[in-house]
Amino acid sequence: MSNGHAKLSPSSGDIWLNCPGSLVNQPPEEGAAEYALEGSAAHALCEDCLKRQCDAWGGVMPIEYQKYDSDEMRGYVQGYLDYVRRHQGEGDLFIEQKLQIFPAQGVWGTADAVIVDAAGVIKVCDFKYGKGVLVEADDNTQLLLYGIGALTLDWLCSVPVHTVEVHIYQPRRNNVVSKTYAVEELALWAKENEYKVSRAAAGVEQYEAGSHCKWCRKRGTCKARAEHNLKMAAFDFAAAEPACADKDALSEEELVKIYLSIPTFRNWLDDIEAEVAGRAHKGPVAGVKWVAGRVTRKITNVVAAVNILRGVGIEPMAEPKLLGITEIEKMVKLKGLKVGELLGNSLEVIPGKPALVAETDKRPALDRDAAAAEVFQNA
Repeated sequence: MSNGHAKLSPSSGDIWLNCPGSLVNQPPEEGAAEYALEGSAAHALCEDCLKRQCDAWGGVMPIEYQKYDSDEMRGYVQGYLDYVRRHQGEGDLFIEQKLQIFPAQGVWGTADAVIVDAAGVIKVCDFKYGKGVLVEADDNTQLLLYGIGALTLDWLCSVPVHTVEVHIYQPRRNNVVSKTYAVEELALWAKENEYKVSRAAAGVEQYEAGSHCKWCRKRGTCKARAEHNLKMAAFDFAAAEPACADKDALSEEELVKIYLSIPTFRNWLDDIEAEVAGRAHKGPVAGVKWVAGRVTRKITNVVAAVNILRGVGIEPMAEPKLLGITEIEKMVKLKGLKVGELLGNSLEVIPGKPALVAETDKRPALDRDAAAAEVFQNA
């Protein structure tokens, strides 16, 4: 895999484009979390397989990542290999390709796979092994930046490049999506954001809070974020005319406004909690202290405990239990089968609990009719 990352990297583009101050006095990146190392392992295997033109089980996992190697991971990697090769066709494939995006400002990145075909189309494929956050292709800053960088490979086409496709392959979320851009669209986006890029490169101490704060290294200490959230919390309930008979009760409009702010406040408070706890782990922090947590009990000698309990007429061992459907599905996939087709009528699909979200959410609204009444009632 390619070593090093640009300070203005595409993966963090949503942060520094919106908040250039995020790069000023940025705290050092702490050791990579397990999920990040697992993702690096999967990427390394993808790279090796594509370069050696083998399947996932013929690929060599680097020694530093071998603890993460598994048939499950190789199954997901094989799906990605098939996807890339299917889209490659007769085109040229570039693996872990370094792309110069805004070279004057030091913006570059490394794309997992870039395909250049003779018909004037460039395809950028991005492998996402994580399963925590569903990654969208629409309005994805990282992919837009990769798309702009991919245009530097236009000289490889025998005809002028007219289209750039960006692809997300996120197997553990069953998420395979893409977005097609005309070259003119990417050129316009680059022009519209050139000022923001230059601002970030110059180290302008300007801060702007928003959804991008979630991934910022300063998220637990940023004053601009705190001021933004506290301003939201200081909702002026007296500003609007009361919408209900009880003047001491929140109106429906006020309730909804607060409700939709809950995730923002929750994420911020979680980040504050993590920051203070992290500092307290390193040394004393005025105003807080560590105390003993709730006591838990654990049987350490299972064989001895079982014999003792059976000696007084107690059977402590549980009956064998069927594995969860997620674990079963993983095992079925490794056999090249689909769990729904295999189990047939033995598998029942139960509707999920309805989620109450903002009107701007892309998912279609549920109809509160007789068919959905039971679902809402059980929720």
